[in-house]
Amino acid sequence: MLRRAVLTLVLSCLTLAFASAGAGAQDKDGRPEKPLTTLEVRGIAPPHVVKGTDRRRHIEYDLAITNVFTADVTLTSLEVRDVRGGPLLRLEGEALAAVTTKFIDATPTATLEPSQTVQTIVDVTLPRGAQVPARLTHRVDYAFPPDALFYQLIGSRQVDGPVLRVERRKPIVVSPPLKGSGWIATNACCEPSSHRSFVLSANGSFVTPEVFAIDFIREVDGRVGEGDGAENNEWFGYGQPVVAAAGGRVVKVRNDLPDIPPGTPITDNPTVKNVDDLGGNHVLIRMQAGVYALYGHLIPGSVRVKQGDRVKTGERLGSLGNTGNTSAPHLHFGLIDGRGLLASDSLPFVIDRFTYGGQAELTANFPDVDITGTPRPVRKAHPLTDSIANFSP
Repeated sequence: MLRRAVLTLVLSCLTLAFASAGAGAQDKDGRPEKPLTTLEVRGIAPPHVVKGTDRRRHIEYDLAITNVFTADVTLTSLEVRDVRGGPLLRLEGEALAAVTTKFIDATPTATLEPSQTVQTIVDVTLPRGAQVPARLTHRVDYAFPPDALFYQLIGSRQVDGPVLRVERRKPIVVSPPLKGSGWIATNACCEPSSHRSFVLSANGSFVTPEVFAIDFIREVDGRVGEGDGAENNEWFGYGQPVVAAAGGRVVKVRNDLPDIPPGTPITDNPTVKNVDDLGGNHVLIRMQAGVYALYGHLIPGSVRVKQGDRVKTGERLGSLGNTGNTSAPHLHFGLIDGRGLLASDSLPFVIDRFTYGGQAELTANFPDVDITGTPRPVRKAHPLTDSIANFSP
């Protein structure tokens, strides 16, 4: 009897909630009748389009999925469709779990606990020559125990939506931020990584500050360094010139943090005490309204510009180092839409011209790198994860 009374109370509250919400609906007849589901699904940021080194266009965005039910819910499939066309992507089983994680937690999962929200990375890779859709819609299928408390509420094991409008602004064209050959684009688009999967909340709203950011490390003749890599100067990228990928005005500079030894975890990093330390020594340049270029992890004392300076494309900014939240010498480069290094959204960019040098895979036998693929020139492309970019000297 108690369970029946509680269920009656829940249904009464839901009826009142729907009546209240329907009063403000655009439809003159009120909110359309829809089945109750265990999940709430929404887009985290507008889908952006970028052309990669695979010569295909990628539509990149994330979904936030919340379980509002009393029991664990398991995602079984996700389908992305062009609102005016057919299916573009279908993920299920392990493939869906591989791109679904808790926030700031890279552990794959397809199961949501009660009152839990997860993020699902969506990478829609369009066939060559295909048009970019104006709007995308989604279908999420899920399952939960048949005897779950209040199972009677749930009218559908499927969520239709949300409908998301694809950002129409083209990626920003920049020049290379480095010189020379062998630059491996690690933690890059469009697979799950510490960049692509990084979602935070700024003043109560989701932000995705590193979707298109790249960590560049250098390989020479199939190796990223020498010795055992325990010293920064054993890495071939360490000390290399970092140059402005576009002109603009310097709005932030950090130049006082010390290098740390390679392999230092953030839990043992005494130099990272607050959010301003994470990017290490860095330069932030305002390229244009709403577009800022970030160059991070530079060698202490190497930064050659100061706040307020105007710089030109190709001008040296500093030297590649290993400062801040980092595990090995590299350049963190990306474009964001605000001055907050982690409180802004990442913007898609393409590099005007370079030579694609193949795909790199770091091996267990440091410092060796396995390289596959055939080098070829590319124009206006975004270096995808683990691709090698050869820039002009």
